[in-house]
Amino acid sequence: MAAKTEEAKVQELLDEYEKRKRTFTGRTALIVSVIAIAGSLWHIYALGIAATSVILLRNIHLMFGLILIPLLYPGFDRSEKIAIMDVIMVFAGIAVTAYVFMQDHSFVLRAGVSPTQGDIIFGTLAIVLILAVTRRVLGWPLVIVTFAFMIYAKFGSFFPGMFMGRNYSLTKIISYVFNIDGIYGMSIGVSSTYVVLFILFGAFLKNSGAGELYTDFSYAIAGRARGGPAKVAVISSALFGTISGSGIANVVTTGTMTIPLMKKSGFRKEYAGAIEAVASTGGQIMPPVMGAGAFLMAEMIGMPYTNVMIAAILPALLYFITTFFVIDLRAGKDGLVGLKAAELPNLKEVVSSKGHLVLPLLILLYALIIQGTTPIKAAFLSIISCVVVSYLKKSTRMGLKSIVNALESGIYGSLEVIAACACAGIIMALVSLTGVGLKLSSLIVMLAGSSLFLALILTAVIIIILSMGLPTTACYLIGAAIMAPALTQLGISPIQSHMFIFYFACLSGITPPVALAAYPAAAIAKANPVTVSFVAFRMALVGFIIPFIMVYSPAILLIGETLKVIIVVITSLAGAYTIAVATEGWFKRPLHMLGRVLLLIGGIGMIIPGTSTDIAGAVLIAAGYIIGRKLYKKGGEIVG
Repeated sequence: MAAKTEEAKVQELLDEYEKRKRTFTGRTALIVSVIAIAGSLWHIYALGIAATSVILLRNIHLMFGLILIPLLYPGFDRSEKIAIMDVIMVFAGIAVTAYVFMQDHSFVLRAGVSPTQGDIIFGTLAIVLILAVTRRVLGWPLVIVTFAFMIYAKFGSFFPGMFMGRNYSLTKIISYVFNIDGIYGMSIGVSSTYVVLFILFGAFLKNSGAGELYTDFSYAIAGRARGGPAKVAVISSALFGTISGSGIANVVTTGTMTIPLMKKSGFRKEYAGAIEAVASTGGQIMPPVMGAGAFLMAEMIGMPYTNVMIAAILPALLYFITTFFVIDLRAGKDGLVGLKAAELPNLKEVVSSKGHLVLPLLILLYALIIQGTTPIKAAFLSIISCVVVSYLKKSTRMGLKSIVNALESGIYGSLEVIAACACAGIIMALVSLTGVGLKLSSLIVMLAGSSLFLALILTAVIIIILSMGLPTTACYLIGAAIMAPALTQLGISPIQSHMFIFYFACLSGITPPVALAAYPAAAIAKANPVTVSFVAFRMALVGFIIPFIMVYSPAILLIGETLKVIIVVITSLAGAYTIAVATEGWFKRPLHMLGRVLLLIGGIGMIIPGTSTDIAGAVLIAAGYIIGRKLYKKGGEIVG
C-alpha cells in the first residue's frame, strides 16, 4: 500500500509538470481519440501516399493543433471538463482552416500588400487562437515574447537609437503574419512534414516494444558495472533519444525506471535526478532524430538533413561518453557497485526475443545515409516497417490496439511542436517585416568587434536567456534568425553557427535557474529541482564546451581531413575525461582542490584544438594529478 502511495505521489508531480492534460472517458474520449487518429492518418496519407499542396498540408496540420489543444489542455480554470470557451476555440480553429482552404493563389500574393477584409478578420482570429493554445500547452513565456515583437512592429518609432523603426499598421502586421511567410511559413512547414512523421515513427517504435528492447539491452550490458543503473540511464536515454528527440519525453519515459534504481544502488537522490536529466537532454542532439530544431536547421541553411545528422554524430557521442565518465568516477568515489546478475535481463534472451525490433531504426538509417532518400520518405517507410517487423515474432505483434495507441500518441506528441512552430512563425514574420534581426546581428558584431570568441559568448548568453522560457524549437528559431547572420559575418560556416545555437538551445533543459528537464527528474527522485539542475549543469560541463569546439575545429563535425578528425576525437575524449576527474575530484583516490583546478584547465586545453593547447593541456593535467594527490596525502581538504 505504501509503495502505491509513493507511486501516486510521483505520478501527481509528473501530472502537474505536464500541466494536467485532460483525460476523458466514454463518448468524449472516443471523439477526441477519433480526431487524433484522423490527424495521424491524414499526415501519413498526405506525406507518404498522395502528395498535396504545401498550403493545404500546413493548414490541416495547424487545424489539428487548434482543435486538440483546447480539448486536451484546460484554460485558466484548470477544469477537467470541456468548457464553452474550449468549444468556441475549436470551432474558431475550424473556421480559420475553412477560410484558408477556400482561398486561391492570390492569398499568398496579396500578403502585406492588399489584404481583404476576410484576411484581416480571420488573420486576427488565427493570431489570437495561436497565442491562446500556445499559452495552454507551453505557458506564458513564448506568448510574451511574441507580444513583444508585435509591440515593436506597431510602435517601432518609440524605441531608442539603432532600434528605432517604423510604426506598421495593424492591417499590415496581421496580413504579413497571416500568410505563407508567417503562420503558414517554414516553421509550421517543418512541423507538418519531418517532425510529425518522425514523432509518429517514435510512437510506432515504442508501441512495437522497441522502448523495452532499448531499456533491457542497456541493463544487460551495463547493469553489473559499478554505478550500473546510472550507466543504464545514459545508454537507454541515448537509444531512446534516437526515436524521441525530446529531453523531457526521455525523462518521463526512462526516468521512472532508472531513477529509483539509481537511488537504490546508492546514488544520492539529487545526483540520480541529475544523471537522468543530463542523459535525457542529450536525446535532442542524438541522431538520427534530433527534435524539430535539427529539421529546421536543415531548411534554414539549405542543407540535406542527412548532412546535419552526420555532422552531429561525434558531438553527441562526446556528450554521452563524458557523462559516462562522470558517472563511473562518482561510483568509484562513493564505492558503489552494480546490480546482481539475477536482477538483470539476459542479453541473449533480450536479443533473441526482441532484437528484430531494431530493424525499423536500421531501415531508417539505411534509407537516409545509404540510399539518400528524403527524411519524409525514410520516416514513412520506417513507420510501415514497424508494423511489418513486429509480426516476425508472435510476442511482439502489433495488434489493432497498439496501432491505434501509436496513432493517438503520435499526434498528441506533436501538439507542443505545432504550437511552438505556429507561434515562432508569427515571430519570424515580424522579424522579417521590421528588420530587427539585422539590427540585433549588427549590435552583436559591433560589441564583439573582430573577436569571434566574444561574439560566441554573447550569443551563448542570449540563447541561455531565451531558453529560460522558450521551448528548444522556438529558442533555436529565434536565436538562428537573430544571431546566426552575425556569426557568419565573422567567418564561420552556416552549419557551425547554427549548430552552436542549436546546442545551447538544447542544453537549456539543464541550464539553471530554469532547467525544464530537471523538474520532472526531480519529481521522480523526490529531490529539490534547483539542486538537481545545478548538479546536472556541473555534470554536463563538457556539453557547454562542445559548441565552441564546433566553431574552432570543424573536424568534430566530420568536416575536413580524416587525420584531423581522429586527432580532435582523441584529444577531446582525453580532455573530457580529465574534466570529469576534476568535477568529481576523484581518480582512484580523492584529489585536492588545487589539483582539480589544474586538471580542469588542462582538460579544457586538450579540448581546444591546436598543438600548443594540447601540449599545455597535457602539462597541466600531469601537474594537476601530481599536486592533487600530493596535497591530499598531506591532509589537504577534500572538496567534492
